[in-house]
Formats: sequence, C-alpha cells, structure tokens
Amino acid sequence: MGETAIELDKIKVKVATSLEDQAEVELLLSRFHPLGLKKAIGRRLTYTVTCKGEVLAVLMFDAAVKRCKLREEHIGWSREQCQRRVIHIANNSRYVTSKRVSDTPNAASKILSLVTERIATDWMQQYGVPLLAVETYVDPERNDNEGTCYVAAGWEKLGLSTGYQARRGEARTHSKLYFLKPLNPNSYGALKADIPHALLTGVKAVSGKSNNNFVLDASKLDMKVLQKYLSHVKDPRKKQGLKYPFLPLLSLCLAAVMSGYTQYRQIADWISRIPAADRARFGLPGDSVPEESTISKFVRAIDPTELQDALNTWLMDTYNIKRDLSVVSIDGKELRATDSDMANRVSFLNVFASDIGIVIDHRPTQKGGGEISTAHKVLESDINLEGTVVLADALHTNKQMVDDIVKKKPRTYLQSKAIKSILKASCNPC
Repeated sequence: MGETAIELDKIKVKVATSLEDQAEVELLLSRFHPLGLKKAIGRRLTYTVTCKGEVLAVLMFDAAVKRCKLREEHIGWSREQCQRRVIHIANNSRYVTSKRVSDTPNAASKILSLVTERIATDWMQQYGVPLLAVETYVDPERNDNEGTCYVAAGWEKLGLSTGYQARRGEARTHSKLYFLKPLNPNSYGALKADIPHALLTGVKAVSGKSNNNFVLDASKLDMKVLQKYLSHVKDPRKKQGLKYPFLPLLSLCLAAVMSGYTQYRQIADWISRIPAADRARFGLPGDSVPEESTISKFVRAIDPTELQDALNTWLMDTYNIKRDLSVVSIDGKELRATDSDMANRVSFLNVFASDIGIVIDHRPTQKGGGEISTAHKVLESDINLEGTVVLADALHTNKQMVDDIVKKKPRTYLQSKAIKSILKASCNPC
C-alpha cells in the first residue's frame, strides 16, 4: 500500500480546456465510466486530476436537473424560485478514478474537495453565472459504496430520489442517492431569499451579516420620479458633441450602483447587459451603450454635493421619512476613485442618520484639521440634534467640538462632563 499510495499534497486539478485534455477526458469516460460519455447539453466543465504527471481522475459538471424534490425541500425553494435559480447549481454527472485512487485512503474525497474549492471561480469565468452549490446522484446498483467519498468531502446525503421519467409512457428509472453541497456558508439563504442576494450577482464578497448582501434589480424601478429630483444636478459636460443625454445616463449609473455594481467597469457591463427596452425606458436609446471610460469621466465630473442633496431629498420624499432622528454619526470619508494620489483625493464629512440609513448632510472637507472645521460648520447650521445621540470618533478629542455638540442639546454618546474631564486630564502633564 505504501508504495502505491498517492501523495495527497501533490494532487493537481485543472480544467480540461485544450483539445488534448478534452480528448483524454472523452476517452477515459467512454472506456471506464459505467454510463460512458455523456453528450454535452448546456453549460459544462470537465476536470483532469493528476499527480506527478499521472492522470488519476476525470470529473464532469453540467447543468443541474430541473426539478428534485429532495433538493427543493432542503433549500426551501418554491417552484418559481427553482425555475429561476437552478442555474446556480451544477451537477457532477461523471466521476471516474484510477485504481490507485481507490487504493489510497481519502484520495477520492481529497479530489472532490480540491474541485469544489475552485469550481465557483471556474464556472463564473467560463459562463458569467455565479455557482452556489453542486449536486450529484450515486447509483447504488452500479457502485460498491454509497457515496462515502462525497460525504467525506462535505456533501450532504439527502436520501433516495424518486427516479426519472424521460417521456410520458416510458418507465421511470430506479431511485438513486442524492447529494448536495453548498459552495458558500450563505448559499442556501441566497438561493431562497425573496430579495436578490449579492451571491447571485457574483460582483462582490459577502460578509454574512450586512444588509448589503441583498441587492435590487433597479432596472425595474420607476426612474421617472428620481430623474425629476436629479434635474437639480448640473450637467458638467460641454454642450458640443454630447452622445448621451444627461438624466438618462446619470439615472442608469445610479440604478447600476443600487443593483450592487459599484465599479466603473461593472456599471458599464450592467448597462450593456440589461435589455434595450429597459435602457430606452430610462431615456437612453436602446442601441446606445457607454464605455467604461465614458462612465468614469462622466461620474467623476458631477458635483457630489449636488448629487447627494438630490438623492437625499428623493429618499426622504419617496419613502415619507421624517427627520425625527435618534442616532447621528459624524465621520469623514475620502473618495478613493477621485485620484490615484492619496493627497489629492476629494474628502467629505458625512452626517449619517442611523435610523433611516441615509446621509442627511454631506460637505466637502480637507484632510487634517479640515474635518474638524467642517464639523463646526455642520453644528452651526440649522441641523436639529435635540434629543439625538451624536457619535463621532476623533472629534471627541476637541474641546470646542464637545461644546458645540452640547449647545445643540443632543444626548451625547458619553456624558459631556466625562468627555471634558478626559480632555482636561489629557492636557495636563504626567
């Protein structure tokens, strides 16, 4: 056993992309798999597994079955959700290994683990569709075991399927053991969520805690009302040679961001992917698709204060939000995309209303002492903080800031007397 055992840490997995690799996969499956080579229907990825140049196994993944009672009950899917989201599951339809794999403990499960660690990335790269889970069926009549290697690799054994009937009148196939493996801790929650989840977009990482994991398809929202508020934002472009009208392009960019696509490349891709009829509904000709460079220049030229004010007013009016706030945070942020040189980046001081989740004041500021002076201007404005908890970080170390906050009659995060005592102590030499 020791002489023939495989060194598990030397196993390598790769997608069979070349004609030579594909030919080898087809040969091995046709010769050694009980069901032979399966004709490609829809999306498919095949993998070859080697160790020191020796082929150990081949695996094939293709589209998941359209309906499976065990799967739907386990995930919590409705029929409509299954129809829309089954594309986010792939089926391991073939897995054939060499005798050396069978003779080496844990080798088969190690191979499955290596493949499932990378298949979501490979699937996304190949088809642009996020993959959240993988499934497989193990036929007990054709296998010496009951899918032990799948269980060892973290796949869930959900029971026996009801069989498959290809056409009405034909005999139903016999039952098989069904296995399912989520590729992310949040996979099942995303697959059954009523609101589209960020995992289904494939555009950003998921924390597992934040509401930002849920995104909207803003292309379906009524943007005519928003465009009325955006009309107060000035078009910074010169009038000559304008290809795209201002309000349609701006509202499309905002819709992309609201849908979870925040980078210039992602915004351009989102606009190009939505149906032409949706672009036309925003007011952009259906065949007009702006490039990434156009999006970047356009967005960076817009006055951020004007845009923030328009969005704030739209949110407050649309959702009938009252300005009766209990918690307000004052914090400075820099816009990283405004300049590659950190010293030249545009910075803002935001007043964030935690109760309603929006910025209620947004002012340009300078780094260093500029943030504190801008905060003084905010407190000197007509902003009403009476009965409000005010949260601030470094600003607490400024005596004048504490005095300004107290004058607004808020409920401070720390007692104002305690803050002043700390400030006084910090000013005295040890």
